[in-house]
Amino acid sequence: MTWKYIFQLKALINWVESVFLLLSDQWIRELLGEKPLINSEYSHLFLVLVFVIGIGYWWVGQDIERNHGIVKLGILAQSSVFVVLAYHTLVGKLHPFYLVPGVIDLTFAILFVLFLNSYARTKPTLE
Repeated sequence: MTWKYIFQLKALINWVESVFLLLSDQWIRELLGEKPLINSEYSHLFLVLVFVIGIGYWWVGQDIERNHGIVKLGILAQSSVFVVLAYHTLVGKLHPFYLVPGVIDLTFAILFVLFLNSYARTKPTLE
């Protein structure tokens, strides 16, 4: 039951985060003294994908015994987001504020690995 709520929480985080950043990224960049994006369409595409992946997490939460492929894809996606944001933060291309969503994603990626491991250990064997 707890895993259901963790997946649903991550879905909500994805939805809120993607809509918030879509509507406020320019304002946040101004506040942080960062330059506006040159190719904002890439940011928009990324944020739409974040929203869509949130739908996948919701589906997993609705049927925790299925959709493990979505969980695996989510682990890869979330880990990748962290790596890309960490790299760009380290080389000085991104304000550290933008690493916060990456840390959140990495935390959930770790939780999702724990989910898959615990599910594999506790699932009933069919004979």
